[in-house]
Amino acid sequence: MLFNNIKSEFPTLINSELAYFDSAASTQTHQKVLDRMNKYYEHERCNVHRGDFKLSQDVSKDCDDARHLVAGLLNTTDDNIMFTGGATDGLNMVAHWHKNYPVVIISEAEHTANILPWLAQGRTIENGKLVVLPVEESGYIDPDKANEVFRKYPYAFCSLVSTSNVIGITNNLKKIIYYAHEHGIKICLDACQTISSHEIDTSKIFPDFVVGSGHKMFGPTGIGFLYSRLGFDLYQPYRLGGGTVNTYNFNGNIEFYEGPIKHESGTPNIAGILGLGIAAEYIKFIGYENISQRLKIVEDYLSEAGLFEIPELKLSHRLDSKDCRNVFSFVTNNLHPSDISAFVGLDDVAVRVGKVCAHPIVNKISNGKGIFRVSTHIYNTKEDCDKLVESIWKSIKKLS
Repeated sequence: MLFNNIKSEFPTLINSELAYFDSAASTQTHQKVLDRMNKYYEHERCNVHRGDFKLSQDVSKDCDDARHLVAGLLNTTDDNIMFTGGATDGLNMVAHWHKNYPVVIISEAEHTANILPWLAQGRTIENGKLVVLPVEESGYIDPDKANEVFRKYPYAFCSLVSTSNVIGITNNLKKIIYYAHEHGIKICLDACQTISSHEIDTSKIFPDFVVGSGHKMFGPTGIGFLYSRLGFDLYQPYRLGGGTVNTYNFNGNIEFYEGPIKHESGTPNIAGILGLGIAAEYIKFIGYENISQRLKIVEDYLSEAGLFEIPELKLSHRLDSKDCRNVFSFVTNNLHPSDISAFVGLDDVAVRVGKVCAHPIVNKISNGKGIFRVSTHIYNTKEDCDKLVESIWKSIKKLS
């Protein structure tokens, strides 16, 4: 039915023997996304929001429609969505806009992209300008413990991962955001690992910012989005260039456009924007409830194949039937995760090992050794799961 032969909708997976379990790093790109991007390059190549000729006007409208589709995925208005070069780009913008805040609160499970921009501002735990929330043994950030921190640092700024790319568990976002706002704290969500599998309805949980990347939601690389609850007129452009101003002169008089376009300088990634819009439409079409059910089926396939019963692999955080989860990280005892990964790679099985751009949490759970990460998505099949586990066992036997 809905997911019958869905693997055939993702070209890389039908053009190879690959069993792909690295979706936390990058999901596969849907054929419809590629079709839209290729149509632009093959039949519609032009610039947008600048030309009076019909082709430019048509593609400009399609880019506006793409913004509308992304906005629809987050249940917000178009003016609250701007296009970025990816989540890293968006997080750097948010950090730049809030560089004067005395205290910034993050968690120990953050991606590097939500740590380095704050460290670059001279923030550390030692000088008190950076506060780090712990992750519980359950894999969650405890909202009540977060609230205690929020009470201690009112009017700080908080930037949190909504779903960890290591733990794979989605936090209680509504409760955490509610507590933050009670203490005058604005909050940004790094939703990269969330947006392809969990709904983020901004009209219900009220985050101040949300960042996402196209390549983690069945879309293109090099494109992403940034949501701002209050729009973008309040903020100075992080990047300055053409396409953002009504007028300016050499005396320093600058009149910027209103809305997100004020921040989208230069010729945009037009094909990427068009592809991102299709990816958002695709997720909306499938529906998060169906995605959740499919991911649970894939998890069951992994369980039936015996992934969670391999003695040499210890799951970092327990399985919970309440979680819609597609990221499973393991620590190893006698063997090195990189050695296992190298061998399964020879069988055309893709996994991820190491510190996966989340050094603090990985160092904590693996004592610095790194993890062996299996991340699934809706296109994984029972055959993929069987192949993965068979290859892992074969690798362990070779290495033992």
